[in-house]
Amino acid sequence: MKKIIAFTLLALFNNIAYSQGEEVASEEAPNGHVQNLLIECKQYATQDEITEENLNSYLLQCINEELENSFYKKITTLPTQE
Repeated sequence: MKKIIAFTLLALFNNIAYSQGEEVASEEAPNGHVQNLLIECKQYATQDEITEENLNSYLLQCINEELENSFYKKITTLPTQE
């Protein structure tokens, strides 16, 4: 009986852990948040001495990493700075 309960609990907790790891980005980030990320990533680019020719791809990758960490959808083009 103990083995059945232990196996059931193990399966239950394994399913819960798996479902929590599969969160999908479902909404777009607010424009203000994306603008703040653009400013932040530009500062990182300066610190990392990114060349002008690589700047846009660096910024897009940087912003998308931050959006992904916050469970927002990724963007495909850089926003214009307001």
